[in-house]
Amino acid sequence: MRERVEVGPFLVDDYSRDDVVERGVDLAVGAQARPALMYALHVGGLNARRDEAFVEEMNEADLVYADGGSVVLLARLAGAVRMERAPTTDIGWDILRRFAEREGRRPRLALVGGTPGLAEQAGETLEAARVGEVVFTSDGYAHDWRAVVRDLARTEPDVCIVGLGAPSEMLWARAWADELPPSLVMTCGGWFGFLAGEEKRAPRVLRLPGLEWISRVAQSPRRLSQRYARGIWSTFLIAGHTAFARLAS
Repeated sequence: MRERVEVGPFLVDDYSRDDVVERGVDLAVGAQARPALMYALHVGGLNARRDEAFVEEMNEADLVYADGGSVVLLARLAGAVRMERAPTTDIGWDILRRFAEREGRRPRLALVGGTPGLAEQAGETLEAARVGEVVFTSDGYAHDWRAVVRDLARTEPDVCIVGLGAPSEMLWARAWADELPPSLVMTCGGWFGFLAGEEKRAPRVLRLPGLEWISRVAQSPRRLSQRYARGIWSTFLIAGHTAFARLAS
């Protein structure tokens, strides 16, 4: 039975990291009549919590998991029992490998997002690691998304990985859901940049307690410092509201 926890206005699945991986593979293998939607919640999403269309799309997804440590903390405060941080930069690899183990073949991949050429570079990394067969790539600056989605659908991917940043990537999936192929649609934020080597993973000592954001800000202070500063404030406000609601109940 699916159990979800309220993190601010979002409903997040109370899953361990392994649960997230297995459920993601289930969705990829079982997608038939429509795309299966798998979304990550992290500080970018918390900062966009007042966007009603975004919140609605998140809460209608087939799987919403905790990418950020702040989401896990807020979920625990709200009563989560099993939830663990599941960084997309890690579980993306696990899902692709697990799919191959279960199906006996590498998944067909469509990559959408990033600056021109970034999706191609990310795809080369995945193919070199033999975890997927890249059948389609597109940057995130298309002038005619209808044509892009039409060409994507023709390639019949098993997994469509969308890296447009939150909330844009979820709203993109919402806008094109009726025309996307029956595959797993997995949002990935900045994963393409890591795959292409434009950004480095944080040391393990920061990753384990969920403090990878410190390394990210150090590498891209102009781009990310304001985002994470807002994220701290968003986390504080949601935590206060959650604690008050639990005390009043």
